[in-house]
Amino acid sequence: MISSFRDFTKSIVFKVLMVALILSFAVFGMKDVFTAASTNDVIVAGDRKMTTSEYRRRFDDWKTQQEQQYSQPVTYEEAVSHGIHVQMLEELANQESLAGWLIKVGVRPSIKVVSDQISKFPIFFDSITGKFDKAKYQEELAQRMKMSEGQFQQYISDEMAQRQFVESAVAGLKPPRIYAAMQSAFRLESRDATFLVLTPDSVEMPSDPSDADLTKFYNDNKEKLRRPELRQFVLASFAPGDFASKVVVDEAELKKLYEFRRDTLSTPEVRAFVQITVPDQKEAQNVITGLNSGADPALLAKAHKGTLLTFDNKPKTAVPDRKVADAAFALKEGETSGVIQGDLGLAVVKVSRITAGSVPGYESVRPTLEVDYKTDKAKDLAYKASEEFEKERAAGADFVAAAQKLGVKIIQLPPMTAQGQMINGQSFAQFPQILKTAFDQPKGGETEVTELGNGEYYAIRVNEIIPSEVPALDKVKPDLIQAWKAKTVMDRVVAKGDEAVARLRKGESIEAVAASMKAKVETMPGLQRQSAAQAVGQEIAGRVFGSKAGEVFQSRSQQAIVVGKVTAIHSGDATTVNQAAVMTAQGLTYGLFEDINNGTRKGARTLLKTKTYPDTAVKALGLDPKEVAKAAEAGKATQ
Repeated sequence: MISSFRDFTKSIVFKVLMVALILSFAVFGMKDVFTAASTNDVIVAGDRKMTTSEYRRRFDDWKTQQEQQYSQPVTYEEAVSHGIHVQMLEELANQESLAGWLIKVGVRPSIKVVSDQISKFPIFFDSITGKFDKAKYQEELAQRMKMSEGQFQQYISDEMAQRQFVESAVAGLKPPRIYAAMQSAFRLESRDATFLVLTPDSVEMPSDPSDADLTKFYNDNKEKLRRPELRQFVLASFAPGDFASKVVVDEAELKKLYEFRRDTLSTPEVRAFVQITVPDQKEAQNVITGLNSGADPALLAKAHKGTLLTFDNKPKTAVPDRKVADAAFALKEGETSGVIQGDLGLAVVKVSRITAGSVPGYESVRPTLEVDYKTDKAKDLAYKASEEFEKERAAGADFVAAAQKLGVKIIQLPPMTAQGQMINGQSFAQFPQILKTAFDQPKGGETEVTELGNGEYYAIRVNEIIPSEVPALDKVKPDLIQAWKAKTVMDRVVAKGDEAVARLRKGESIEAVAASMKAKVETMPGLQRQSAAQAVGQEIAGRVFGSKAGEVFQSRSQQAIVVGKVTAIHSGDATTVNQAAVMTAQGLTYGLFEDINNGTRKGARTLLKTKTYPDTAVKALGLDPKEVAKAAEAGKATQ
């Protein structure tokens, strides 16, 4: 066979095949054949791509909103562990797909329409003129939105195209009236139900378990008994508050601070005046004459081809034209200026009110200045102490000894978990940065001084690492006996519940079954679908309204078993149903609108063969996809 193969390689057919193969590599490239595909994009929807930086920006926007709404930090690790990154990836993929498909079929607003829309955003208006300000537009995009002009224009273009397309698609859409009537009838239905409630009091209490039973229970629940890894560490805290008592106020420096802040402490002079810009000297003179005679500034501006600007109690710095500002603040109250050749054209101003500025005396602001002075000096002392601490350690001093020598606060913390749960029941979770630092160190590991924020620093030495372990049976025996008894009791209650269900289904009355089991019977007539959960709980309400008349069901809570039976089903009053149907119609229309919108997005995604890259999204957030996958598997194993 080998000789036959060698003969084939010498043939003209083999040579032709090799030429064809080489040509295919030249045309299509070899990368896709011999290397795994790699991309810096998290979404590819046809010609549209979302990069890791854009995805990170969108994710950070969501993260900031969550932190502001719930007043607590959200880490990337927490968000990813709950699958937020994938949910966001899917939603963005749907959006990008629809936007890409609309462009492909030619549905897009013109550049002028997009520009006009952007110019209407109040956030980009100048606070003085009330008009669109190009400089402010660029500043807001760069600093707050973290977007280029091209990205923002594309975002607005996509949003306008999608809104117009979907609104056109559903224009005049109205679901059939029977839909609203059926939904209203469903919502207004009420039911009567009777419940048999079995509790631990309904069964015989067990005696202590045998050694064999307890050992089996222990082995079955080992992972639930496992204690997480604990770390005990010492914290050197360089907090400005700890150094405040060492600050000595230097009166001369305090007065220098006053002089330095005089302008910011002062209230500037403000003026109320009107400014009328005019096209030429002739119109300017006419405006001056009109203002001096008491004419209405708005009418004057309109009559003389001018533009009126009104400044109400504004400081000099708030006037955009420097030359106009100089002239306006040189006039007396009630005076009209001459023709001003401003940086932005000819103008005339008239001052109607002057409110003098004021400068607070040193003594009046001294208490505030002293607080700020002490705070700044305490931060300086904390920083200097942190530097001295590092020098002492570099010279070979012990961690604790170096801190004590400098008067730095040393906090011996009890063993705690990575989430900050201490063995004494207290929590250290409010300091996630310190916790992460501590759990990144080996036993005996010492960190460098690290900034915590707001002028505070810290260093850590990990004294002890207590590995995760399952405690021995003897150590948890008393608690384990109680847990075994509690489980055994509930097992007996469940068995009673199963017996009750079987007897009821055979035709016995619920009263007779309850009497034989020493259980309570509760009757609940007229349960409403919308309010039943408040009366009997979400689980039981779902069983009541998910069962047929006469059907028996069982529901388990933490401490009881409820066996129930639907005894009657009542339709809603016809008049009330009709009234509710009118109100329900609008919600149904919106629901259909959402269905069409979502369906269009998914259809566009299929047509464009959109691809998402979850691992790249994880990398965009600065995390390792392999570590995330391991954490997810560990989470599943503990469930």
